[in-house]
Amino acid sequence: MKWAPKRNRDGQIQQNCWITDSGYTVAECRLPEARYPITRPGGELPFAYAKDRDEVIAIIKRDQARTA
Repeated sequence: MKWAPKRNRDGQIQQNCWITDSGYTVAECRLPEARYPITRPGGELPFAYAKDRDEVIAIIKRDQARTA
């Protein structure tokens, strides 16, 4: 799974935000610890939260398997 920096409408890179090659958006939020909200392609709100990159990938793979 490849990740690229997400860009806003003006083409500027959004800090701590990525888009996967399958269209999922992942952002890094720093609360007391890092948390990664995951938004489905075309979605407006996160459908899941992960604690690290490995968990992000696992959640996306499970979601893709459900919708396939």
